[in-house]
Amino acid sequence: MPLEQAVGRINRTRRPPLVEPIKSPPEWADKRGESLVRLTREQAAVGIDDPQFRGKDPLTVLTGWFGPGDSLTKPALEPSMDGYDPMRVRVFRPSHGQRRLRIDQGVAQGSSVTISYTLDGVRALTKDLGGFDHSLLRRVLPMRDFARRLQQKNKPVAPWLHTVGHHVGAESHHERTLMMLADYHSAIDHISGQPFTLVWPKHSELDSHTPDVCLLSGEAIPLIVDVRTPEGAVDPEWAAKVPAIRRAVESLGMGYVVWTGMSRPYRRNLENFTEARVPPESYEYWSLVALALCAHRMTAGDLADGLDASGYRRAQALMLIRRMLWRRALRTDMFTPYSTSSIVERTDGQE
Repeated sequence: MPLEQAVGRINRTRRPPLVEPIKSPPEWADKRGESLVRLTREQAAVGIDDPQFRGKDPLTVLTGWFGPGDSLTKPALEPSMDGYDPMRVRVFRPSHGQRRLRIDQGVAQGSSVTISYTLDGVRALTKDLGGFDHSLLRRVLPMRDFARRLQQKNKPVAPWLHTVGHHVGAESHHERTLMMLADYHSAIDHISGQPFTLVWPKHSELDSHTPDVCLLSGEAIPLIVDVRTPEGAVDPEWAAKVPAIRRAVESLGMGYVVWTGMSRPYRRNLENFTEARVPPESYEYWSLVALALCAHRMTAGDLADGLDASGYRRAQALMLIRRMLWRRALRTDMFTPYSTSSIVERTDGQE
């Protein structure tokens, strides 16, 4: 057999099989048939860009609340032990048992909705909604632990965020994506996960709810975000809870939004750029050189060649460009997978 045919045959045999979702429950599945249909449908959708997010800037909802911000003043902290708190991401507890901090139900379930939060990761404090101080949002620790369970659908993670300079707990990769987007936004200067728990009085429409993410920007009104998949956001059981959650959050003087996702290429580009690391002293000098070289729109490869000719090694230059894209000093088409052939340009519009 010719070599070309043999290689082609090997490549064809190594292709992953297509996942075809089951359209109707098989008889052998018995009571789990509906669950099997749902799970195979979700598996088939993995890796497929959701059409509802194509071409839609995911930053719009955050900019609409906080404004565009300034990339020059955006925090971009380097990894260090400053501000480290071992209780910020609690992963050391067993995977069984209670996940949320215990709340004094006698205090919490009074005649009105209450808010419970923790400043030490051990003890939950409870107050009426009118008695909560917004300034505590920069100090609160998560109300939940982040241990994984064998049959848990959403796997907790702890992304490192440039904005706060440490890891923040997230209950799922979808939640992590929202945090990564907020980390990229120029106006947001603080991000926290599972910031507090709302508890309703007995016989109310809800028992309790812990929002997913809290976003802050200077003195602006805080924004509380719950993260759901597009399917989860329209689930009747969840949709029935949203009005009560929104009323409680707005009673605290905060904004509330349910975030459902973003374009997959945009997300993959963010994942690529957030990993770029350049020493501050190197970035301070060579980013100015890069901006001077980028007098007009050019490919990332050409800009790296220019930096290489100026004395900055090409491999390091490519890392610098990714860092500048993350810092918003440069911009590119976020809806197209980034490569050295991608067009980059200055965000200040100067030539």
